[in-house]
Amino acid sequence: MKISRRSVLHLSGLAAAALALSGCQAAGSAALGGNLPEWLKNLAGKGSSASSAASSEAASSAASSSAAASSEMVASSLPEGEQLDPGFGVLPEYDADVLTGEARSTNSRPVAVMVNNIANSQRQNARPQRGIGSADLLIEAKVEGGITRLCAVFSDADSIPEVGPMRSGRDQFLQLLMPWKILYYHDGESIFCTQFVSVYKYSGLNIGGKSYFNTTVHPFVSHRNNRGRDVAYEHTEFTSGKEIRQAASNAGISLYAPSEGTFFHFADYRTDEVNRLLDEPSAKKISITHSDSYKTYFSYSSFSHTYAMQMYNLSKKAVENTVDELTGKQLTFENVVVCFASMAAYSGDSHDVQEVKFIQGGKAYLFTRGGVQVGRWEKTYPTNPIKLYTKSGEEMTLNRGKTYFTLVDDDELSNFSYQ
Repeated sequence: MKISRRSVLHLSGLAAAALALSGCQAAGSAALGGNLPEWLKNLAGKGSSASSAASSEAASSAASSSAAASSEMVASSLPEGEQLDPGFGVLPEYDADVLTGEARSTNSRPVAVMVNNIANSQRQNARPQRGIGSADLLIEAKVEGGITRLCAVFSDADSIPEVGPMRSGRDQFLQLLMPWKILYYHDGESIFCTQFVSVYKYSGLNIGGKSYFNTTVHPFVSHRNNRGRDVAYEHTEFTSGKEIRQAASNAGISLYAPSEGTFFHFADYRTDEVNRLLDEPSAKKISITHSDSYKTYFSYSSFSHTYAMQMYNLSKKAVENTVDELTGKQLTFENVVVCFASMAAYSGDSHDVQEVKFIQGGKAYLFTRGGVQVGRWEKTYPTNPIKLYTKSGEEMTLNRGKTYFTLVDDDELSNFSYQ
């Protein structure tokens, strides 16, 4: 693992201090011995490793106290952001991918694309969608008329294949994205979404918006593809990473912008940490109801440690696997997060566009590794990130990988189940 130059300088000096604590080079070597990584042991030199057995024996009594003192000295003197692993090896500064918690592999700005999820009839049918299997984070929430919409979030525009069908933006998705400066890509938006873009000055990262409130508008780039189906025109629009890059370039938006922090609190990639939820109930099947016509299901595989996704299709009156049409593969996730929230139509002539009362928070469920942890979520301000907490007040720890996240109306809590 890469260790910062700053840490090496700190530890070089601390190694010398550890030698001073021991009183002699031989004792210093003993003190630095089994508890330090080889490269740090070598800082002590090899000078008198051939000292007499009597000298070594005399040093051993001082070794344990010197080792403890030097260990404590190193731990308390590390630069901020770095820490010791259990074997007294120095962990590199935490630098994880914002969406997956894996070690960062790109410095690109994440991109979120609004994806149609309608399945009401043969002509009003967007499924199966394309490109959603490549998303690192998939968000589902009710928008209006009981219909849900998806937001596919990718760590890097270069990883985005053809994706869609595209649809218009809604503020409940925007409010989840804003804290991380994620590019929001869609075709049109509700007037309430535009209000948030205007008030919180997000037009510089909003492509495909409307010009309400004199908000700056950046045109999107897309293409039409009916996929040989007899579907309504609004279900035929797709985009891709290449087109998104073109639209961003046209708007003067940089797609190089490494994020600090992570969307959720993830198990630490540096120590291969895994959250097995050993003290929590088992949950291998999940049933989520958004409305009478929109329901989502998951089944856990102990072999892959992932949850396979299904949705109810009203046009077929049947539950079917949620697949990415480009690959034919069913969507799977390492984590499923279900957050219940107070929802209602915006006041006035809102056409049932839903408002999520983020400020109130609500009940949160984390499903990972075949278990479930129940707690609470909070989002105290539109530009603050959502936080998931256990009943004891600690942040919930997601496992590294892909996550399905959903906001569900409190009214549907009684229809939610897992086993």
